[in-house]
Amino acid sequence: MPAPRALAARPATRPAAPPGAPATLLGLELMRFVCALSVLLWHYQHFYVVGPVTADMTHDHAVQPLAGWLAPFYGHGWLGVQAFWALSGFIFFWKYGQAVADGKVAAGRFAWLRFSRLYPLHLVTLLAMLPLIAWYRAQTGQDYVYTHNDAEHFVLQLFLASDWAGRSEWSFNGPIWSISIEVLAYGVFFALSRLGWVRPWQIGAVIAVTGAIYALKLTPHPLVLCLFFFYLGGLTHAAWRWLQGTTLALRGLAQTGMAVALALGTGLAFMGMLRPMFYVALLTPVAMLALLALVQPRSERISRGLTTLGHTTYASYLLHFPLQLLVANLSGANPANLPLHSPWWLLAYLVATFGLAALTYRWLEAPAQAALRRWSDHRRVKA
Repeated sequence: MPAPRALAARPATRPAAPPGAPATLLGLELMRFVCALSVLLWHYQHFYVVGPVTADMTHDHAVQPLAGWLAPFYGHGWLGVQAFWALSGFIFFWKYGQAVADGKVAAGRFAWLRFSRLYPLHLVTLLAMLPLIAWYRAQTGQDYVYTHNDAEHFVLQLFLASDWAGRSEWSFNGPIWSISIEVLAYGVFFALSRLGWVRPWQIGAVIAVTGAIYALKLTPHPLVLCLFFFYLGGLTHAAWRWLQGTTLALRGLAQTGMAVALALGTGLAFMGMLRPMFYVALLTPVAMLALLALVQPRSERISRGLTTLGHTTYASYLLHFPLQLLVANLSGANPANLPLHSPWWLLAYLVATFGLAALTYRWLEAPAQAALRRWSDHRRVKA
């Protein structure tokens, strides 16, 4: 059971949108929430686990609540991570791509913006894992789901470097693996953008190279796939900007082509002729463009609600596994003591996770990010 999910870092300020474009990316906020929901549903199977997950372990998703309706999420929800990488790519090219190419964003400033967004909650959840892991070990003599909970991996986690070696040695708050890989992608993005690699054909070249490396299995390192989806998101951003400036007729033709491609891809995937990873690579850009075009509510209340949903995604990703370990401890490490087949239990798991995530964003993430950035700005002014 891999433990995916990398969430897109939220931009601090918004650049001018292209002519005719929405002022905010509410469609992407909704998509981020759906991706987070996908990962949470995929990881629902953790509730059935006693001890660590092994390579030969199997799980029957059909026993999970509402399995008929949620089968795609139970079976392939981990692909929400790849969609998140693409969302990150879109947002980073929207926010930083040209600014970095023009030399308007220094490397130190870029790194600090990412650090202030990602690290505070990562540190809190990492430290929270220590007593939870000790509690589970005291009850069972083993670890829960992830096994590499030692000093070496703790130090790697502290530096957000847990999976830089690409060994898939998931540890502590396991889902952080995808964020550690995305941190590497940020470095590649900044370097290539500083070299001026922000034009669509250059973005396409990165996609082609990483896609070929992945298809030929030249390396199993997850950075290759992360860069593929990250730059796929960047190319989607370029397509979005082009669509805003083109004629209505060309826009309609492009949208028709995307709908036909998606229908064909869906049919092939349903018949088992298109691998899920490739289907997500097709679905994600189309979904982003469609949601950007369709999700433009006039109601301020709906806009705030969608923004709130987007705010919950990073916290829900980092909080859901510690919450699962807490529940496992409270159950005496015995899944039989939990009503896991009940839709109401599933609903409670989702509501509790996203509810706590909303509170975490308001009272921890946002204040910590603002404080770190104020401190940095103050130091820059004094210097």
